[in-house]
Amino acid sequence: MKQDLDALMTERQLDALMVVKEGHDPNMPISYLTGGASLGRALLIKRRGSDPVLICGAFEREEAAKCGLETHIFGEFDPAGIREAAKDDPVKMQALLWHRLFDEYGVTGCVGFYGSSNPAQSFHVLTMLTQMRGDFEVAIEPDTDIFLAAARTKDADELARLIDVGRRTSAVVGETLDFLKGHAVKNQTLTWADGAPLCIGDVKRFVRARLLEHDLEDSEGMIFAQGASAGVPHSAGEDGDPVRLGAPIVFDLFPREIGGGYFHDMTRTWCLGHAPDAVQEAYEHVMEAFNAVRPAFKVGAKCAAYQEMVCDVFERHGHQTIRQDETILEGYIHSLGHGIGLNIHEAPRFSHRAPDDIIEIGNVFTVEPGLYYPDRGFGVRIEDSVYVDADGAVKSLTDFPKDLVIPVS
Repeated sequence: MKQDLDALMTERQLDALMVVKEGHDPNMPISYLTGGASLGRALLIKRRGSDPVLICGAFEREEAAKCGLETHIFGEFDPAGIREAAKDDPVKMQALLWHRLFDEYGVTGCVGFYGSSNPAQSFHVLTMLTQMRGDFEVAIEPDTDIFLAAARTKDADELARLIDVGRRTSAVVGETLDFLKGHAVKNQTLTWADGAPLCIGDVKRFVRARLLEHDLEDSEGMIFAQGASAGVPHSAGEDGDPVRLGAPIVFDLFPREIGGGYFHDMTRTWCLGHAPDAVQEAYEHVMEAFNAVRPAFKVGAKCAAYQEMVCDVFERHGHQTIRQDETILEGYIHSLGHGIGLNIHEAPRFSHRAPDDIIEIGNVFTVEPGLYYPDRGFGVRIEDSVYVDADGAVKSLTDFPKDLVIPVS
């Protein structure tokens, strides 16, 4: 949680943090600390034991002020003087600005740098800055940086937003199902009123429009994959393929709040009209795995143990699993789940590759067992997102039925 940052800074021996944002691309640390303020170019400085300070452009000062942090604009730090001293060299201008900000806010010691910028330019800026002053060093952190470590648990305000995004996402999935059921059927294919086939690309366009109506965006690209494409976990589906009865559809929707906010992640597998026997059987095995782990989650338990439970179920039914062979291309070929928040993939991880991850109060994560058989023309995945409340209860963020067969006219 955000309140853990000072403790994490102490643990990692960090004296200060500096976050750089360039343009309007989503920037996890800035969004995390400002509550999602819509900013272009910005800098954020936090010393251990002190509140963060935000510096932004003059045009965005009102937007920045909404976040409640101490806020300043770049114009307060003599940009004309910096430009003249740097002779318009952009690298030197940035180094001189940072030098001035370090003086202004007393930044010394071990400093962590984060955010979005040109890597090569940042390297040269930091090199020049270290030449200007000898009172700081650039921190080298482990794979999980301090913001990702803090974000693995969510506070009450974050949970409220995640719950709301889950509600809106589930509503869009319901509207999509009604859209599909509202089409006529001809030659085992859904059609428009003029008899033209309804294609996967048509469905995606409908979904994107509905997401916008709910103040959500398809920033990462949804999955609406049918038949053999559904047998490849991250196949987005073929936009030109008509939507067919009996062909399994994996619909994985993971939108976020517009502008770079919190994500939701859910998947349903549908067969319109009827399901082939092999798909029905695989679906029953997936639901058995889902129902085995879903009530078993407990605070303090190792996340990898639940991946083992799912592998046990699938192997008992004769499916290959990633536990047996990491190179397999069919069967159960991925981990059980992952954390979500301002990133679509966060900690904790429910994988044998993350043996030390445990379930904690404030975690938000997915539960998504699946079976994949592209050569047999199908895949099945069922996914809900859940959260661990303050009492340790694991509750669902995804409120939508898990029916496989969808009746159509």
